[in-house]
Amino acid sequence: MDSLEDAVVPRALYEELLRNYQQQQEEMRHLQQELERTRRQLVQQAKKLKEYGALVSEMKELRDLNRRLQDVLLLRLGSGPAIDLEKVKSECLEPEPELRSTFSEEANTSSYFPAPAPVMDKYILDNGKVHLGSGIWVDEEKWHQLQVTQGDSKYTKNLAVMIWGTDVLKNRSVTGVATKKKKDAVPKPPLSPHKLSIVRECLYDRIAQETVDETEIAQRLSKVNKYICEKIMDINKSCKNEERREAKYNLQ
Repeated sequence: MDSLEDAVVPRALYEELLRNYQQQQEEMRHLQQELERTRRQLVQQAKKLKEYGALVSEMKELRDLNRRLQDVLLLRLGSGPAIDLEKVKSECLEPEPELRSTFSEEANTSSYFPAPAPVMDKYILDNGKVHLGSGIWVDEEKWHQLQVTQGDSKYTKNLAVMIWGTDVLKNRSVTGVATKKKKDAVPKPPLSPHKLSIVRECLYDRIAQETVDETEIAQRLSKVNKYICEKIMDINKSCKNEERREAKYNLQ
């Protein structure tokens, strides 16, 4: 009888254990509900990413196709070596079978997000030159060196020198509007808007390798004019310093 009484759990302890158990059960239900809600949100985000990724991929393909066709037309008009138009069209419109199957398989997974095409794949190489688009050619070796340049600012400035050259840049301005810092400032001829668009296109291709955030891309592209303006100022400053050194040397 004494052993039976010892085995009986006191009522107060039993009720406390029961309350703790019920509380844990309630917390478990809340956690399960929260987990299910989070899972649904993740599924929705994955669907949106997949749709957005497909849209970005399609837009890039259309941009690439448009540029390639423009390049071919310009090349046919004598801006560079002749290229088979039908061949280029077929290359742009019809991806390789292996790529089609890969895209199809990846598109069926929730984690699919298209990776930007390698930058060099977009540009035409011919006889040590790289065609950036619309009849603009640059040295292939310098172009490869440009791809490893760190930072948007240095990339844009170096590309501007490759396209225009320092002799042209020092006598131009980005917009053609005279600076307001000097009352008697004479406006310089503006840089070609067409070539400026090529600079932006190249920088866009570079940024697209790093991010698909449209806000970040737009923000970084908006600084192109600023970078080129800084480069023009640096060139003019360097020229003035050189002139001072020569004048000082001649006086001696």
